[in-house]
Amino acid sequence: MFNIRSLFFVGAVSIIVSGCGGGSDTTPDPRSTEPTPTRPAPTPPSDLEPLELLELIETQSKQYVLDSVRWIEEQQIDCTEQAQAHEMCDVQRVSFSDGQFDQSRTKQTQTILVLDYGMDFHSVLRYRSRVKSTYKYNPQSNSFVIDDPYIHTSKLGVKLLGEVNRFSITDERFTQPQPAFVSAAWLTELSNKYRAVVPQDRYDRETNQAIYSHGVQVFGYLAQHNPQAEFVVIDTSTFTPFLNYKDALCNNDLATFSANMRTAASSLTAEVIEQYGVEFINYSGGFTLESVEQALLQHGCQDALNAEQRNQFYMAIKPVYDALFDAPNTLAFHAGNEFAAQSGDALDLIDYPNRIRVSYYSTKDKDTDLAPYGQSGWEKVFVDHQAYFNGSSSIDLFINLGYSPLVGGAEQVTNSTPKMSPNTIGMSYVVDWNHYSSSWTTPVATSYAIHEQEKIAASSGDDLLDPQRLKSKLLAYDCLSATEHVDHEGLLAFIASSNGLCKIQDPLRHKADELNRMGYLSR
Repeated sequence: MFNIRSLFFVGAVSIIVSGCGGGSDTTPDPRSTEPTPTRPAPTPPSDLEPLELLELIETQSKQYVLDSVRWIEEQQIDCTEQAQAHEMCDVQRVSFSDGQFDQSRTKQTQTILVLDYGMDFHSVLRYRSRVKSTYKYNPQSNSFVIDDPYIHTSKLGVKLLGEVNRFSITDERFTQPQPAFVSAAWLTELSNKYRAVVPQDRYDRETNQAIYSHGVQVFGYLAQHNPQAEFVVIDTSTFTPFLNYKDALCNNDLATFSANMRTAASSLTAEVIEQYGVEFINYSGGFTLESVEQALLQHGCQDALNAEQRNQFYMAIKPVYDALFDAPNTLAFHAGNEFAAQSGDALDLIDYPNRIRVSYYSTKDKDTDLAPYGQSGWEKVFVDHQAYFNGSSSIDLFINLGYSPLVGGAEQVTNSTPKMSPNTIGMSYVVDWNHYSSSWTTPVATSYAIHEQEKIAASSGDDLLDPQRLKSKLLAYDCLSATEHVDHEGLLAFIASSNGLCKIQDPLRHKADELNRMGYLSR
């Protein structure tokens, strides 16, 4: 890969709250070619106001937290003391195929394909009911195939995370329990207790691999900030073509490698994107010329290809990019490569119609005055933070992170609307702390787009995604000239290279995601 550069009820009825708050190939196939059988989506009483529903969810989820903490204490569960270990400390293996997707918890017009690695914890357990299928790449068949990932964690972890995943509320006005999304912000006390009594669950209990990963951060953000979304995931650690096909690379067999990539692209289109009607793609990865060079070095055949041949192998991956970024009914968000022009990474320079290349900037402790969609206030941001905007030829959208990373013990500073993220297990909500990366702003952009698509659907009555209509809403050509800094050479060059596209935006300032729109963070 290239250098890692909410819901109330859905289905029959969508309840919206406005708010201003901040395995192997032989494992059983967990996917069905038909929609997973589930109970019909329950319809809440028509006389129950949206805010009443949200209050019920908050009240009952917070009571669940209190009850669970009390139960852990009453049971004297303490897995730090091996000699006194409770049965809840026993390690349990949980597979994706142990659970099932529940359509009553999601909205079919918010299907997100997430391409990343290290997502097993979320797809298998934490958000299992919202995951339609998991895939990996099989280099023998040159195709994406059903995967059945698994994790090992304590029985207590399985119990608590499973209960949150399947959380429902009850009320005398309901004929049956109603599935409900619980914000990570309401689970902090339970998260702290769980972490205290089973600190070992920070790692897979068999492999000792940390639960924290790139994919957990990306998937976790998407799952929390888009409470109605459903997911299909691809483990990109299995799709490393330059490593997968050593013989073709080291023997300069471009024809075989190219044929393999065309087959892979066809599989991606038919068996994943079209199979599940994917509307949105979040890809925090990719390939560069350096990917080819690193693979040659790892294979021990670094002199097998000259510069032109290396570029030919790199460009042979283009059919896969075409499948992702030129799918007719899908809008893709791709972690941008701001150095693409200098390094000659041509795939990151292609202006795909249905791709938005995302990068970052940070005003740290300063708020911006950016208007929605970045149509004013952007000049000052550029002038004050010019160093972030050098890669404008390969970036479509720059998003403000609004924090300083935790580096070397330095105190973190933030503005009033920094990027917030759930913790690793999705049970608390804190200011992000990672080093800056386009990987972290890509899910912000995807969430921003879903939010805007919901607004389009509400106003037009048409909930089918038109990628170009949505893209033109997100990225307007209204930043054509400087009005405040007319003599700033860097700004004028940026405008020229951007063709007037309003690339500098701050959706976090405007709380432009579904978690905020539905009122979860204004409680």
